[in-house]
Amino acid sequence: TGYYHGQLERNGREETVRFFRHVLDQNLSVSHFIDSDIAFVNYPLARLYGIEGVNGRAFELIKLTDPRRGGLLGQASVLTASANGIDSSPVIRGMWVLENLLGMPPLPPPDNVAAIEPDIRGATTIREQLTKHRGVESCATCHQKIDPLGFALENFDPIGGWRHAAPGQRGEVDASGEWNGHGFKDIVDLKKLLVQQEDWVARNLAGKLLTYATGRKLDLPARPHLDRIVSASKAKGHGLKDLVHLVVQSEIFMNK
Repeated sequence: TGYYHGQLERNGREETVRFFRHVLDQNLSVSHFIDSDIAFVNYPLARLYGIEGVNGRAFELIKLTDPRRGGLLGQASVLTASANGIDSSPVIRGMWVLENLLGMPPLPPPDNVAAIEPDIRGATTIREQLTKHRGVESCATCHQKIDPLGFALENFDPIGGWRHAAPGQRGEVDASGEWNGHGFKDIVDLKKLLVQQEDWVARNLAGKLLTYATGRKLDLPARPHLDRIVSASKAKGHGLKDLVHLVVQSEIFMNK
């Protein structure tokens, strides 16, 4: 398949690493992880993304003209990691955005709740199935946060290519929804909403960096330290290099 012939697994990882390194080196805002007008691609990735003018195996820094593709949510590595290799799942992709980008993981589902509510009679699409699932009171709160984020990514197939139709959906993909009290029509619209959560992206990243650096999860007493890091980062425009410096200068890191 094109996935293996184009070595897309390796190329996708390389794209994300190069993108992160560029954001760090240039001290660009962490909002680039949500949306960006730059990307690193070579020919196999450019072909997957529908980008013309990139013909070699070497990676090139390009200026994006397609607003659907910018940021981590348009990168093959993320879109593949949040799929199962055969098809995408709105729930898995929505969870990925909440947990890894925004740092807002929902509570675990109750022990007695199935992944998809068994009684889905009359529901023929994944959107209809999840609508019935949200009808279960114990499921509704979390799925109202998860599902819209995942449906916004349904135009991306399991390896990150763009598609107009998807299995389990009638006609063209419906990527619209409502999140955080605001409606959106597609991934471009959603990213405009997510960019407004830049503080949460910075907080999540700072927390993950501290967890990795200290070798332990942050506890309740660490929250004020994290608050100070995010506040200082915001004053500097949430540049990634500045954020890393604030993390390593923090009391939590210095006293690890």
